[in-house]
Amino acid sequence: MEMSVFELLAIARETAGADYVKGDRIICEKRYSADTEHMLEFRILGGREPYGKQGDHCRMFLTGEAYCMMQEKEQQKKIRIIRYARVRGNTLVYGPPAERPASRGK
Repeated sequence: MEMSVFELLAIARETAGADYVKGDRIICEKRYSADTEHMLEFRILGGREPYGKQGDHCRMFLTGEAYCMMQEKEQQKKIRIIRYARVRGNTLVYGPPAERPASRGK
C-alpha cells in the first residue's frame, strides 16, 4: 500500500497521542468503505458543528453526497477546506478539491 507524506505524518501523530486533528483517523474503517470517495481536512470557521467547534481542525472521509454538503458549508463560510484527497481503493490522491457535480434535472 502506497502512502503519502501527509498520511505518514498523521499516523505518527496519532500513534504518539499528539494528534490535533479531530474526526476520522487517517486509517479507519470509513476510509475503506465502498461508498467513500473523498477525504477532507478542514477548519471550522464559526459556530458549532456536529464534528467540532470554532477553530477545530477536522478530518472526514465522505461519500459523494456528504462531500457536496461540505462544499455548501464552505460556500456559507462555515468551514475552510485545508486539504483534499480523492479516495481510490486503498490510496489517497491529494490535489485540489473536486468540482461540484452539476445538479440533475435542472
